[in-house]
Amino acid sequence: MRSLFLFLLLLNILYGLWQFQDGRASQVLRQVADAALEGGLPGRDAAQSSVDAPLVSGRVEERTTLCVNLGQFESSADAGQLRQRLLALNIQAYVIRRDVPDSVDYWLLMSVPGGREAQMQRLARLQEQGVDSFIVTQGVHAGQLSLGVFSREDYARARQSQLRAQGYDVRVESVEKLGRLYVVQVDSAARRLVDQAMLARLRNDFPGLQHQFHPCRPIANGSNIP
Repeated sequence: MRSLFLFLLLLNILYGLWQFQDGRASQVLRQVADAALEGGLPGRDAAQSSVDAPLVSGRVEERTTLCVNLGQFESSADAGQLRQRLLALNIQAYVIRRDVPDSVDYWLLMSVPGGREAQMQRLARLQEQGVDSFIVTQGVHAGQLSLGVFSREDYARARQSQLRAQGYDVRVESVEKLGRLYVVQVDSAARRLVDQAMLARLRNDFPGLQHQFHPCRPIANGSNIP
């Protein structure tokens, strides 16, 4: 009888423990489900945030790394003088060349199918007839014949009309001419040294000097002038 009583007591204790554990498990499952509905599992998001945060901040810093561009100069010599002035002040700087649209020319162009030999034959006939012409060798119009280059579109249109009246099928194309300008790029680590007081002193020697903040341009490229 005593043994039976102890056995039943043990069963009740085990049953109580099972109920307790089952309740805890259900509570944990409910918490996990609620967290998932609200946007993610607890712990996982925190861990993921801790991994992603440095990467995000690193990308932002890379995107926002700025240098100071000083200029612009029409000659590399003037830009070089400013660079030497900055280097003497222990401010790291580089001269960078920029190709910018300078003006527009209007070309009278003729397409010649049949390759190089056909182009040379047509060019020879045009020159025999006194039409000033040449073969374009570079750019998007390479391989076509140019029958004149004009700085004004109305002049080009007038000449086009004359040539068409003579039986030449020519068209007018606008072609941008690129000019070169030079800027002095101050390294991002030294840009804070180029403050308003520094700019005022530099403008005494370089009147009209402009300054702009731009993303730093890689130094190791062919457009940089040491």
